[in-house]
Amino acid sequence: MLLGLLALLGLTLLFVPWRFRLRAEADLAAADGEDALTGSAEGRLRLRWGVLNLAVAAAWNHGAPVQWDVRLLGRPLKGGGRGAAARRPGRWRRRGTPGRRARRRPGRRPSPALLKAVVQELARLPGRFWRSLGTTAAGELTYGFSDPSVTGFCEAVRWGTGLGRSLRLSPDFSRPCLVGWAELTGSLYGFRLLIIAWRVLRRREIWNYLVGQIRFRPIRQILMQGGS
Repeated sequence: MLLGLLALLGLTLLFVPWRFRLRAEADLAAADGEDALTGSAEGRLRLRWGVLNLAVAAAWNHGAPVQWDVRLLGRPLKGGGRGAAARRPGRWRRRGTPGRRARRRPGRRPSPALLKAVVQELARLPGRFWRSLGTTAAGELTYGFSDPSVTGFCEAVRWGTGLGRSLRLSPDFSRPCLVGWAELTGSLYGFRLLIIAWRVLRRREIWNYLVGQIRFRPIRQILMQGGS
């Protein structure tokens, strides 16, 4: 019975998607001769997994603090909480018996090849994670910077790389501004994260280092050189 429930929970975590929707609206612009933006902006995030639903909303108006609203299953969550209880004076944390330290097996030092492999995999993670989300972007924005050359550079990069094709962007070379809306939707499956982690672990340098930490020699010999 317990194994069946654990298997069902595992399948649920792997194949029930986390669906999210992020929407932002802004009406920000600078007055003539100034760089500071004034106006208002708001954002909303909805995260749904099965019957669980989390909603976060934030609103900002010039001259006022940011207003937050967090709701779980439609019920507002109260912010803040009690901090950790103060320790009683004279009460110390129990530590191990002096002079008796656990013997640790000296581990292998990471080699330069391992460090290089870890850095390369970390650099690839953002792209892999973004592609696993299956995101869809939409929006209509007018933007501008205090320096018109920066606005022009952003437009050149956008047209040269094809970024933001699903967004209707209009540059404003006369003033700093951000006016319009943008929305990002997508879904994340647990098995996709598992595939990403498996690809990282199967890197030969990382795999051999982790397998080398196994103390049981027969299993270590079987798994060694199993990386790709």
